[in-house]
Amino acid sequence: MLRWLGVRSSITTSRRGRVLAGVSVSAALAVTASACGGDSAGSGGSSDADGRVQVVASTNVWAGVVSAVGGDQVEATALIDDPSADPHSYQAGAVDAAEVRSADLLVYNGGGYDDFFVQLAENAEAPAVVAVDSADGADGADSGSAGERSAESGDEHAEHEHGDEGDGHGEGHEDGGHGDEGHGHDDGGHEGDGHGGHEGHGHAHDHAHGNEHVWYDLPVVAAVADQVAADLGELLPEQRATFEDNAAAFTERVDELHHRVESLAADHEGTKVAATEPIAHYLLLAAGVDDATPREFAAAVENETDVPVAAQQRMLELVGGEVDAVVRNTQTATPATEKVIAAAREAGTPIVDVTETLPDEQTDYIAWMSRQVDALEKALDE
Repeated sequence: MLRWLGVRSSITTSRRGRVLAGVSVSAALAVTASACGGDSAGSGGSSDADGRVQVVASTNVWAGVVSAVGGDQVEATALIDDPSADPHSYQAGAVDAAEVRSADLLVYNGGGYDDFFVQLAENAEAPAVVAVDSADGADGADSGSAGERSAESGDEHAEHEHGDEGDGHGEGHEDGGHGDEGHGHDDGGHEGDGHGGHEGHGHAHDHAHGNEHVWYDLPVVAAVADQVAADLGELLPEQRATFEDNAAAFTERVDELHHRVESLAADHEGTKVAATEPIAHYLLLAAGVDDATPREFAAAVENETDVPVAAQQRMLELVGGEVDAVVRNTQTATPATEKVIAAAREAGTPIVDVTETLPDEQTDYIAWMSRQVDALEKALDE
């Protein structure tokens, strides 16, 4: 069996600084169409001269998952690799449009997180794997273009637009609740999802009104890996067994990490934490801890608006001694979040650093997530 850890793949990243403010996706597509003429690469066969399948992902997180599954048979390109780039507000350029148009397979998050990619995908012929669809139990292996296959996702998850009040910080924070009922994991597997051989990756999440940061939901990551393997097998049938073996090895490690997170609940269930931004919501949920962050604080940070005075004050009180740890997104710092971190340091409250995308020079999803789980475990044990 060709194990995931035993192969290397090529992850490339789109050139930074190429996106011009005010350049719309439609304009980028128009430029691409003019430059590419009638070329129809990305219609089902590998377009790489060395025979590798070309996969384009919205962020380097999903490119890392693709790399783990595809090994050296795949070249995975992430449109967003810059830690300072925000997928919610990212403006695609002509180079982005050209890369998506020439891809053999597309992988993106969905749920309102990377809408720029949805628009590009609608004008591409390649099939797409949408992570939020995997979270909702949808079959991402349907035939048709990315536009056809992502249309339902775009409609169904419109409520996930950035700053939605249902971003995982719903009502119930006064008593430490998540406001996200029905997110308990179900180890019963994906019945009838056609993936086979990876039972135990199922879960009972209903993400339709939840948090779009599903790459912190480990069973969802496993499901995406399985679907990527299935789609790569369709594109390169002679390597189907390799893709399946790589996915099995990858998801085995994801499952191990998930069980480790869930084991934290035995010692820390009901422990309260606060977060500068709700990106690690599903990780905290699996660990059995309660996110006590005021909803108004989280919404303001995500919307890049002023935090209400009352919410800021409540957050400072929480990190001053009412919570056991503060989860900080190091890639998003604002005056409001810096005040929170300063107050936490002064009170001696442990700080757990997490990131929204893979840090510079990092391509290994498991290594990245493992370090964040290590940090959470250490903070909860203090």
